[in-house]
Amino acid sequence: MFYKLYKKRGQSSFFAIKKFAKNNNINKVGHCGTLDPEAEGLLIVATDEDTKALSLIENQNKEYYVEAKFHYSSDSFDLGTYVTKIQNFQIITKSQIIQALEILKKQTKQVPPIYSAKKINGTRAYKLARDNKEFSLKANDIKINNLELIEFNEVNQSIIIKVNVSKGTYIRSLIHDLANICNTDAVVVVLKRIKIGNICLNGQEEFEKITNLNELFNVKLFKLTKNDIQILANQNSNSCYFESLKNFCGNIIFIYLNNIVGWGKSEFGNVTIFKRFFKRLTMLISS
Repeated sequence: MFYKLYKKRGQSSFFAIKKFAKNNNINKVGHCGTLDPEAEGLLIVATDEDTKALSLIENQNKEYYVEAKFHYSSDSFDLGTYVTKIQNFQIITKSQIIQALEILKKQTKQVPPIYSAKKINGTRAYKLARDNKEFSLKANDIKINNLELIEFNEVNQSIIIKVNVSKGTYIRSLIHDLANICNTDAVVVVLKRIKIGNICLNGQEEFEKITNLNELFNVKLFKLTKNDIQILANQNSNSCYFESLKNFCGNIIFIYLNNIVGWGKSEFGNVTIFKRFFKRLTMLISS
């Protein structure tokens, strides 16, 4: 099964999913899209055999609600490390912010924060940073799909935005870059992920089951009949033919009674099977 899980601020993603598994007597759990401990919001969680399908989930784009404060600086670009106040700064106006956001929208390269999960020769960047080791991070290709200014408080020099970005974009770096355009620095004070792919966070419920698998996957879901599932369960072959797919070419996920039982690729009905959940297939056939 698949769930929306609300990760609270101050927790690691690993801690959040393990707590969820323990509280709900789940043996195996996994997730896609790690959140920093200082961030909160949506994680997509899979349980038991469905953890094998996590790599297929449509999670290229993510959306965030962000609050940040200008004229403050930290090594992590948030409140997770020591924060210093910048002295003798120039007040930023709303017109400057609007201009800066237009520049930021065009950004296609980004250097991740040194306090990130990026690996340098097998070691996480944040571990090297904590040990005061010198290293550099390469710029990533990114895309800002949408950036909306919700509020700018000129008195408090704070900003609230909603931003939809490509996978691998660091929001903390985005805020840091925005501040640099305005000739200052800033720290993120609230970072909440509200959307992954087509899956939206509805509120702050601890978890919610995802029942519509079409929202999770950007791949054709092929609903098997009782006869089809017998064909798929044939352990002696990694290929088969389905008449109902004779006009379709592309990747497919096999579904039976709203359960994922495998995936493969169809070439006009001739199917190459990449993965089958034999334990689940056996259980469903015998039920």
